Amino acid sequence: MAWGIYIQRFITLFLALVICTLSSGIGTATEIIVQPGESIQDAVNNTVQGDEVVVSPGSYTENLRITTGNLIIRSASGDPEDTTIIANSQYEDVFYVEANNVKITGFSINGPGTDRAGVYLVRSSNCIIENNRLANGTLGIYLKQSNYNLILNNTAVNGKRAINIERSNYNKASGNTVSNQRFGIYSLFSEGNILSDNTVSMSADHGIVLESSSNTSLENNIVSSNGDYGIYLASSGNSNLTGNTADSNTVYGIYLKDSSGNNLVNNKVLNSSRGIFLLRTGDSMLSGNLASNNERGIQITSAGNNNVLKNSVSDNSFSGISLLNSTQCNISENILSNNTIGINLAFSSNGTVFNNTVQNGGRGINLQDSNYNALLNNNVVKNRYGAYLLRSGWNVLSNNDLSEGEDHGIVLENSSNYNDLTGNIASYNRAYGIYLKDSSNNNLNSNEAAGNNRGVFLTKSNGNTLLNNTILDNSEYAILLTYSSENNISENDASNSNRGIHLSTSSDNTISGNNIASNGVSGLYMTSTSNNNTVFNNYLNNNVNANIKPASFGNVWNTTKTSGTNIAGGPYIGGNLWAKPDGTGFSQTATDADGDGIADGVYNIGTSGYTDYLPLVAVSKTEQSTPQVDVTEEQTETPAEESETSTDDQIGAPTDESETSTDDRSEYDDQSEYDDQSGSDDQSGSDDQSGFDDQSGFDDQSGFDDQSEYR
Repeated sequence: MAWGIYIQRFITLFLALVICTLSSGIGTATEIIVQPGESIQDAVNNTVQGDEVVVSPGSYTENLRITTGNLIIRSASGDPEDTTIIANSQYEDVFYVEANNVKITGFSINGPGTDRAGVYLVRSSNCIIENNRLANGTLGIYLKQSNYNLILNNTAVNGKRAINIERSNYNKASGNTVSNQRFGIYSLFSEGNILSDNTVSMSADHGIVLESSSNTSLENNIVSSNGDYGIYLASSGNSNLTGNTADSNTVYGIYLKDSSGNNLVNNKVLNSSRGIFLLRTGDSMLSGNLASNNERGIQITSAGNNNVLKNSVSDNSFSGISLLNSTQCNISENILSNNTIGINLAFSSNGTVFNNTVQNGGRGINLQDSNYNALLNNNVVKNRYGAYLLRSGWNVLSNNDLSEGEDHGIVLENSSNYNDLTGNIASYNRAYGIYLKDSSNNNLNSNEAAGNNRGVFLTKSNGNTLLNNTILDNSEYAILLTYSSENNISENDASNSNRGIHLSTSSDNTISGNNIASNGVSGLYMTSTSNNNTVFNNYLNNNVNANIKPASFGNVWNTTKTSGTNIAGGPYIGGNLWAKPDGTGFSQTATDADGDGIADGVYNIGTSGYTDYLPLVAVSKTEQSTPQVDVTEEQTETPAEESETSTDDQIGAPTDESETSTDDRSEYDDQSEYDDQSGSDDQSGSDDQSGFDDQSGFDDQSGFDDQSEYR
């Protein structure tokens, strides 16, 4: 028991001694007042840790060196306007700090105007630089090998770099206002810093720069009216750029170069040449950003595996979202409007363009020299063109709405081959629903092309398959082929148009299983230079089912009798079903004694010299006997305009023999306005030298090399 009492008394005495010691330390903290005419440095020299130097309003000319930690140096008023420190020597920093836990606040600091700083922290941690005004210094606040510091609510004008962070980590610069610098905020070889709520404007070069600085957070900064870039990241990855506004910067709003793994979320990029630009930057996320009134809204060049998601992109004079020489990028759920090109892929592959809304622009989605991409479930309406493919192959266009365009819904041009168009809607476009020019071996399956001038138009395009498409209510043609061969046109509904299927100088095509009905001028038309086509198992129900011009050769109007359900529901496939709206067509009146669904007689196709030897019947009529019918009335009923130039001169429908009138009309020739050969620097290919090359005017060596300019 006595030993326990002894231990308890010892602990009590020890704690009392510690408390007295701590109280003694606290008691030694001193507030040192500096009056005008006195030296702040003298006051600093007489401090110990925990002291506070309070500077009265006035003007002080000196350079301060601080090596004592745990020190506060502040103006008495807290107002930088009435307490000014002016550099005495132009070769020294105004504040040189090599200590921890130092706070400097409430001063106007006029720098020496050379390559020295207003406040220079070297090998210093946990310092606070707050509520100061810095002017006329090459470097306003400069951190070197200094960590965990706070730079808060300072103002910096008329310098080269307002806040410079070099080889310094986990610092925070927040609430600062910076203007008229060469660079506003510059981070070099640093990581883990936070730059937030700063306002940076009118820098000669860039607003905020991260060079070789990773894991940085840029939040809610406003960068505006800077000479080159608003925010620039070079070799800086795994950073977050969130809620920043980049407005009216001359070249780029936000520019990332060789910087991967970044997140750009909810930023606003306005009124610049290029809004958000990524060069050789992959594995990044761009989400919820607003890019408006730029030349290019969002552009990714020579990069891969980026996600562009749920951005709002509008009123950009060239393109909304653009990929150049990029691969495996995903563009999804963006809203784009009033861009000359909504989504642009050039020299890019294996990308996905999914569920975007693109309205009121020039080209909704544009692919140039781009292969193996997927365009899925996009709503692309009220543009000049819906989707435009130039020299682009092996792409998939599926379930897109490409309607209400000023010109065409879908365009495949200039060797856009082996594309798969499935389940798209290309309706109510002023010109064509789907237009193929010099493009071959494409698959058009289950698309809708209704209410256009021409539903599907192929010119100089071979080996394509048109299968199960709905092509209705087009004012001129449902399906038009000029100078096109070896195409397979099967199981389509080509009805309620002025002309159903029209071949002009087109040979070796197969036309089978189509519903060709209720067309005003003709169901099926061939010029005299359309040869060796095979036409069978079609349902024709028009006042003029076939208008075949003389002098053609080799066209065949039935296949070999083959077991299988024909288009009329009969048990054999052979020729075509020839009906008329009034019920007097050959197939509606012919007999079928053996019930095989094929008429007992042949069908002569007007005065063309062609015969359907296995015409189908609509119903079996055993009591009628019409073994052979020469249907000359179809030729006599041909409207006069069928043998004349189209009445729609604006569209340029072909005459009977002058097929070239369908090709390359001046009104719809896109090359003069949109072909990148004339106006876009993308044409150079993936080579940035044409216009995207940072070396041409933004070479980091000229202004970013920290080693040559600063310590």
